[in-house]
Amino acid sequence: MLTPPFRHVLFATALSAACLSTVIARQPAIAQTTTSQSALDALGPTEKPSAGKSKTRKTQAVHHGAVHARQGPPAHAAAKPPAKRQASGHAPAATIPAGPPAAPVFTAPVINVPLHPPAPPPPVPVVQTATGSATPIDDGVRIGFGDASADLNPRTMQALHDFAATVKANPDARAILDAAAAGSPDDPSTPRRLALSRGLAARAVLINDGIASTRIYVRMDPRAEAGSDHVDLRLERNDQNTTQSATTPTTTPPAVSTPAPGSTPP
Repeated sequence: MLTPPFRHVLFATALSAACLSTVIARQPAIAQTTTSQSALDALGPTEKPSAGKSKTRKTQAVHHGAVHARQGPPAHAAAKPPAKRQASGHAPAATIPAGPPAAPVFTAPVINVPLHPPAPPPPVPVVQTATGSATPIDDGVRIGFGDASADLNPRTMQALHDFAATVKANPDARAILDAAAAGSPDDPSTPRRLALSRGLAARAVLINDGIASTRIYVRMDPRAEAGSDHVDLRLERNDQNTTQSATTPTTTPPAVSTPAPGSTPP
């Protein structure tokens, strides 16, 4: 049996324990929880709870947040590959092409140019009383004119028509017209203008007979003598210039003798 002193001590200890349990039972329960937003995002979207289940869903979310805070994110969330980063704005890396680029193709522009022959000169009238003559020369004919005149009479006009027919029969040839006029040394301009008028009159007859103007060359006669009044019409072929160039003699420089070795040059 317990002695009286020990009984009092045991009773006091039991009373103290009963009072402490009563005080602890009356105090509210306090718990500290920690949530992780990344862990909640990994769970995916959840359906909107109804009014009756909102409190239960909230309690479960808090409970899961506390568990994830202590244990870390779930395995499937950690294995999720990271999202692609947005473009930083830098240009992509240069690539080497497989071959050279194709050659550019240029198309020539189409230019609509009106093609029409030039207007022929007015016909040359025939003056019955004009002074003139027609004399055959090498490869052509010489048309004579009166003093200070460029008129053509029927004879000289017919000689020009015959020469035009000869030019037509030789399509690879051209007509050379050398005009001359008499004058004085004190006035060289007047005979030049008169000679040009005579050459242009003969040229107009040839063009009106169908000879292209590009085949007719009018020039001053460098071989004309003083007091000459004429136009020499000659037919010049392309092979004539070639023949003249081939027959032109060439001068060969004299050979220089080389002295023998050891000899004294003169």
